[in-house]
Amino acid sequence: MVKILAVRLGTVLLGWTLVLPTVAMAADPVAVVTEIRAEGGQVEVKRVGESAWGAAQPLQALRAGDQIRAGGAARAAVVFTGGRGAQSVSSANSPFTVQPPAAAASGDKLRGLVGGVTDFLSGKQKDLAYLPLSVRNVRPPRVVQLAPRDTKILPGAVAFEWSGSDTLRYRVRVLSAQGLLWEQADLPRRPVAYPASAPALQPGVRYLWQLETTGQPVQQTEFEILAPGDAARVRESLGILVPASLPGYPDSSVAIMRAGYLLRDGLYAEARRELLAAQAKDPDEPTLHLLLGQVYETTGLTDLAQREYVDARDLSARR
Repeated sequence: MVKILAVRLGTVLLGWTLVLPTVAMAADPVAVVTEIRAEGGQVEVKRVGESAWGAAQPLQALRAGDQIRAGGAARAAVVFTGGRGAQSVSSANSPFTVQPPAAAASGDKLRGLVGGVTDFLSGKQKDLAYLPLSVRNVRPPRVVQLAPRDTKILPGAVAFEWSGSDTLRYRVRVLSAQGLLWEQADLPRRPVAYPASAPALQPGVRYLWQLETTGQPVQQTEFEILAPGDAARVRESLGILVPASLPGYPDSSVAIMRAGYLLRDGLYAEARRELLAAQAKDPDEPTLHLLLGQVYETTGLTDLAQREYVDARDLSARR
């Protein structure tokens, strides 16, 4: 009797070991929401097996069988994992049931790059429900270093950026382990480039740059220039993540993927620059604000991160 029970128990356990991987695989994301245009309508998602619709969120991961719909003039964009393309959603094709296309991006390098970035983005959704109603104020802008800030950067010209009052004057210093490399005083609040006349900045070296102004403590943060091999890899990848290589992907989705790639690899200053350029072209895309908020949060700029998160939340839900 004991032997029979043991055999039956073993059979049950074996069955579960066969079923569990299938369940886990079925639950894996197959797409991510990269764009939400909620003006004049609303974009909503219904999970497979559920009856209620909920407001779509920037970078929301979607699984096979989930549905997404856009009402009125609203629309959305979905990017599939594994380099399997993008899908636009509007009232004309709503509700759209999420099923990954069979075809993937041509070329192993493109497929691997797009798939890796999409997987990264699918894990970057943030709960925006508990943010404050507003983080805007009329106080003078806080003096704070913006970029480069605790980041790796690509070789080339280095520009130092900070926020603060336009009535103040600032001093910038750049130091290495060997001491002071360059400084300049009486600067207005605008980006300043590291000059060609100063000692050349070397790849793989951690540099410190300081910001000083009247009545404020000296601020400092670090940056590092990528080694030539790593820089070549990044530039090659960015050369692939362009609209010409990704037909059918909306422009802002391509910018989001480029920024996601840079954010994933710790190039926060480069990701910030990419996102600011994309926002200038598409200021109402909430995912651009969400990712920029994550850049700021990662680099310790929590006030700026909160502003971007609030913008992402409000743009996602507006009608």
